[in-house]
Amino acid sequence: MPGAGLLLLGVAVKRRDADVRAAASRRLLATSERELQRIVLDMHDGPVQDIFAALSQLQVLERALAPDPPSQVRARQAMGLLERALGEIRNFIGAFRPPGFERRPLGAIIEGLAVQHETLTNQAVELTVPADLGDCTLAAKIAIYRILQEALANGHRHSGAPGQRVMVARRDVTITLTVSDDGKGFDPERVLAREADVGVEGGHFGLRGIQDRVAMLGGTFALESAPGHGTSLTVALPAE
Repeated sequence: MPGAGLLLLGVAVKRRDADVRAAASRRLLATSERELQRIVLDMHDGPVQDIFAALSQLQVLERALAPDPPSQVRARQAMGLLERALGEIRNFIGAFRPPGFERRPLGAIIEGLAVQHETLTNQAVELTVPADLGDCTLAAKIAIYRILQEALANGHRHSGAPGQRVMVARRDVTITLTVSDDGKGFDPERVLAREADVGVEGGHFGLRGIQDRVAMLGGTFALESAPGHGTSLTVALPAE
């Protein structure tokens, strides 16, 4: 067939282009993670240290204002505001501190995130991770961690459930992550449509961001929920 060679060439070119795009997506995820960690370190070395210095100065000022009770009260109020801001920044830094993606296996990273979530929120996490989970590419590891982090945070903020379930499984070269709860649920189509209108930054659940991460790595995304019937989020990503 005269056109068979051209057809095969076209298929090969499309496959090569898809491989190039996938490799670029993996590099982008790794680069984005490094940039996030740089921001976290900059916050710790910059604003956090400045707030500490301001608190120290205010403590000195508060003692000096002892003869002037109204001014002393205002100084204490300012100290309280700075301490609250410092606490919020610390929580952010704790959530996004680098977990050692390259040197730690995937199972240990997932377990550490579950423990961190329980500590910060007092919400129980029922975790199922097979002993033979193995490891995966750096891009997949970063994506699974950030997706789980977002899913747990969403469940805590919106589900009203006392706990969440996290199940990780591996079949051949595919890793599947499922996060579920028995909370109040929601209408997925309505939430996704809202996020499309206002953007991921202004969205209620950040589901578009999860979808984008999964799509960049050529994985699959499934979401099941309904008002009064809990929520189950499942993503499957190539491990290699």
